[in-house]
Amino acid sequence: MEAYAAEHRVPIADAETAALVAMLARAAGGRAVLEVGLAIGYTALQVARRLVDDGRVTSLERDAKMVTVAREFLSRDPAGGRVEIVEGDAALTMAALSGPFDLVYVDADKTGYPLYVELALERLRPGGLVLIDNLLMDGAVATGQGDGHWSQASVDAARELSAGLAADPAVSFVLLPVGDGVGVLQRR
Repeated sequence: MEAYAAEHRVPIADAETAALVAMLARAAGGRAVLEVGLAIGYTALQVARRLVDDGRVTSLERDAKMVTVAREFLSRDPAGGRVEIVEGDAALTMAALSGPFDLVYVDADKTGYPLYVELALERLRPGGLVLIDNLLMDGAVATGQGDGHWSQASVDAARELSAGLAADPAVSFVLLPVGDGVGVLQRR
C-alpha cells in the first residue's frame, strides 16, 4: 500500500492509526462507518475488512484525482466493494447524509475539523464514536507553531478543537498518541 501511495504521490494514514480505526469501528457496531477524507482509501479498506457482514463504509472526498486513485486502489481487494465513495465538499455531502453511523473518522482539511465534528455528532448513533486524526501534527500542536508541513491555521484549529472538546461536558474526549495523534470522542 505504501508503494501505491508513493507511486501516486499521496499520503496515507500510518498502519497503527488505520488498525485503531478498524478495531474501534468493529467495536462500535461495525455496520455503518463514515470517513471524512479518503485519500487513496487505505484506512477505508482496513475498516471494510473488519466490518460485520452487512457493514459499509461511506467515504467522502472532494479531490477528483484522489477519487479516481482510490477507486482503482479499492478495486484490488474484495473488501473494497464495501466502500462507497461520495465525491464533493465534505461539509455539503455530510449535511446530506442522515446516518446513523456507528463511527465517524475525520481525516480531511484540518481547518474544517470543527464543522466536521459537529456534523458527525449529529449523525452518530447513541454510543457511537468520532475519531479525529492528526491532532498532534508532528509536535506542531504542542509548540503552537506551524512548521512548513502543517500550516499555522491547521495548528490553531487542532489546538482549539482539542481544548474545546476536552472542556465540553456533553462529550467524553481523549487524545491518544497513536500515529500523529488520534482524538476519540463520544457523546455522554
